[in-house]
Amino acid sequence: MKRTLALFLLSIGALFAQTPVVTGIVNNYSGINVGSVAQGAIFIVIGTGLADTQTTTLQSVPLQTTLGNVRIEITVAGTTTSAPLYYALNTQLAGILPSNTPTGTGTLTVRNNSKLSASVPITVVKSAFGALTTTGSSAARVQDASQGYQELSATRATNPGNVLVFYGSGVGPVTGNETVAQTQTDLTAIPISVTIGGKAAQVFYRGRTVFPGLDQINVAVPALDPSSYGCNVAVTIRTNDVLANSITIPVAATGTTCPAPSGGGGASSDTNPTPAEISLWSARGSYTQGSISMNRTTSYQTGAAVKTDTAGAIFNSIVGQSIGPMLRGEVPSDLPRLTPVAGSCVVYLSTSLRNPYPDLVYTNLDAGAQISVTGPNGARTIPRLTNQVAGPTYGTGQALANTYLSPGSYAFTGPGGTAVGAFSGSINVVNDLVVTNASDFVTSINRNAPLTVRWTGGDPDKYLTVQGVSYTGPLATVLATTFTCIEKVSAGQFTVPANFVAQLPATPAGYLLPGGFSVTAPGTGARFNAPTGLDILTANNYWSWLFYPQWQ
Repeated sequence: MKRTLALFLLSIGALFAQTPVVTGIVNNYSGINVGSVAQGAIFIVIGTGLADTQTTTLQSVPLQTTLGNVRIEITVAGTTTSAPLYYALNTQLAGILPSNTPTGTGTLTVRNNSKLSASVPITVVKSAFGALTTTGSSAARVQDASQGYQELSATRATNPGNVLVFYGSGVGPVTGNETVAQTQTDLTAIPISVTIGGKAAQVFYRGRTVFPGLDQINVAVPALDPSSYGCNVAVTIRTNDVLANSITIPVAATGTTCPAPSGGGGASSDTNPTPAEISLWSARGSYTQGSISMNRTTSYQTGAAVKTDTAGAIFNSIVGQSIGPMLRGEVPSDLPRLTPVAGSCVVYLSTSLRNPYPDLVYTNLDAGAQISVTGPNGARTIPRLTNQVAGPTYGTGQALANTYLSPGSYAFTGPGGTAVGAFSGSINVVNDLVVTNASDFVTSINRNAPLTVRWTGGDPDKYLTVQGVSYTGPLATVLATTFTCIEKVSAGQFTVPANFVAQLPATPAGYLLPGGFSVTAPGTGARFNAPTGLDILTANNYWSWLFYPQWQ
């Protein structure tokens, strides 16, 4: 009787199993390369109804291909493989893409008890490394083999000549049983390059750890220019010419304390808050800020270049417990990283975005009737706009002549208002940043090739942003896929790797929303002496180039 009852209960459980719905596929560590997974890599399937019986504990070897009556199956070129699973949650599954899965485009399905998900596309590649980072940031989880395998942090920087161990997944395929403890083997057939602070690093090992799917890359820190030292030195890792996610490490010339960024307190070209200020405001749970900007936009929406000069400002108070994470650029671990480090890119879907700091409350502040600016082309005013929902802002709209912004010094003054005191300060604007191959982006962009943009001018010490976006789906529920890349202005050009460009879907025929491609760079900027009512006041100028191509 007991056996019969148990069978009956099992059948009832299967009857009410949820139908799984897959909404995303990402590398377990990078959170990028949506829909693209390397042979042998640990990957995450995101969705709903993926598992009725949740297995939250990370499974030990030997791994199973069925966990809580859940399976992931991948079919490419007529070959179907089943992923060994690490855990199963209702909204997320973690497994290993078997190394013997053929490369190419195929499908992935999830079976939850008797319910089968719809097939979703997946692209299997030979190598696409995702690096392990600290939660919600681009700081890499790295061990320093020259310091007793201690993990790097702001108080334990590495030094040139030290050997580091990076962890992640996706170096490449292996042979043998991937469900059991692995034999460490250097995957020398996988081409790899690593740079630290823009300098090539010697690679000693790239391959598995003893854990299935988990890889390590061992490199030596190269000799760096002294200006490169700091708590956030950029690292790039390319395996089989595929760029990994953006990561940083702390590096010091000697010792274990990384140099803190300079700036703060009075007029300065460093517009960023200092770590001490961030700690103060975070502990206080509030701060007040002001930002003034002058912008030149070159738009190709009609096929011909149209230049528009504008100016604006905003002053506000911000209250909430997420001030520290917001100012440090930290986001929850379940959100994609939107800003990479220099020389690299990230990709993300609009469906994966939400407000990372929902507790922050913004209130706009009154700084007077207008702000005055005087530059090489005369004096202008930036009027207060009082019909804003959140409070007053300041802006010229398109009232400035498109020849107003030119190289030279610009002085700003504000009379002060009910919340912000009087202020003054100036910025220096250098020659325009000009995209020299603009004709390449006006009508269409090839999604199946690397994308190179070239420029001249601008502030060579600053960083520019290269961004592409493609829209698909019904207009009522538009899906946007975006890549964002960062490069130093002094580089003069940047090539978006083909694997990032290819992740933007083709623009549907006759679609009303054109795609977007943009290049944006800030000027030198300045931090003014903060007036009464503000903790920080900055001003800057920006150059933006906007295109509306079809992604083909």
